[in-house]
Amino acid sequence: MDALEWNPETGEPFLRLPAPFQNMIITPPRMSDVKPSVAILKDPAVALWMGSTAPGKEYAEPKAEGWLTKIVAETDVGVQEMKRGESPFSVCPIRHLREERAEGGDVFLGDVGVYRAGWAHILDQEARARMMEENNAKKAGDPETVWHVGYYLAPSHHGRGVMTVAVKALIEWSVKWLGVQRLISSTFTENRGSLRVLQKCGFVVVDTLVDHVPMDDGKWSMYLLEWNGQTASE
Repeated sequence: MDALEWNPETGEPFLRLPAPFQNMIITPPRMSDVKPSVAILKDPAVALWMGSTAPGKEYAEPKAEGWLTKIVAETDVGVQEMKRGESPFSVCPIRHLREERAEGGDVFLGDVGVYRAGWAHILDQEARARMMEENNAKKAGDPETVWHVGYYLAPSHHGRGVMTVAVKALIEWSVKWLGVQRLISSTFTENRGSLRVLQKCGFVVVDTLVDHVPMDDGKWSMYLLEWNGQTASE
C-alpha cells in the first residue's frame, strides 16, 4: 500500500481496500458516526463479543460520543502529521470502515484500528499503566513500539471476508508509514470468526487466558495473539 489518498469533498485521508472491496475505504472517525456505531454495537451479533449484552450494559449514544471524541482527537494527530509531511507517523490517522455509495457519500460499516497497545487483558492496573506509559513515550517509528489491532463490523457484511481484507490492508500500510513491527490482539475463545480473521492476517496464538474476563454469565476465556514480520511470513 502506498500513501493515503485525500478526499477533496471531505478533506479526509483514506485508504481504499483492494478488490473485490474497492468500494470500501478506511477513513478517520467522525462525530457523525455516533448513531450508526451505536446501532451496530447494539446488534446481538456484535454486542455478544463486546461484552455488552446484559440489560443495562447496552452501548448507548453518550458512551459513543465520549469514545468518538477521544479517537477523533487521537487520529487527528496523525492527520496533522500527514499534512506537515512528517513520516513515520506517531498515530494512525484512519480507522473507520465505510462503503461508498453509487449515488455519492458513504455508509459507516465499523471500526478497524491500529493503535498503541493498551494491554487491556492485564488485570494489574499498576502494571498495565506502567507498560502503557512506556509504550506511549516511544517516538514515532521506534521499532520497539507495541501496537494493537482491534475491529468490529456491521452484521450485514459478516461472512464475506471484508474484515480480513481490511486488517491486511491496514497492517501493510502501517508497516510502511508507522514503522509497525509488532502487533498484538485478543479475542474470546468462542469467537471463531474473529480468530480466523487474525490468523489469516498472520497472527499466531501466544497464550490462552482461561476464565479470565468477568462476564454476567461467568468468566470467559480469551486468546492472546501476536503478529510480527516473521510470524506473518510463516
